[in-house]
Amino acid sequence: MLELQSRPTLEGSQPLSEDEICDQVLGRRPYYSKGLGWGPKPKARRTTSASSSSTSCLQSTQKKIELQAKLNEALERIQVQDRNHQALASQSETNAKADRRLHSCTTGTTT
Repeated sequence: MLELQSRPTLEGSQPLSEDEICDQVLGRRPYYSKGLGWGPKPKARRTTSASSSSTSCLQSTQKKIELQAKLNEALERIQVQDRNHQALASQSETNAKADRRLHSCTTGTTT
């Protein structure tokens, strides 16, 4: 086993994993699968787990992106409402000044 671990790999190739080394040294134990009979023990669980994990990570990332987009839209709506509020406040102030001037003109007083 140590010999396989220390063996140099060809350029561009991956070194053997621990599972692959164990398979070469010990061989694969037969496994009975109902309906299929005897065969090599499947490694699908480890692959399924990794696949499930990456799928879960991908879904989490997609959800995060969706939530960030919704947050950005909400912030933009708030900014638009804030600008509208400021414009209305300014218009209200202008109208109040005009009303005071009109009132002073009609009553003959100055402010």
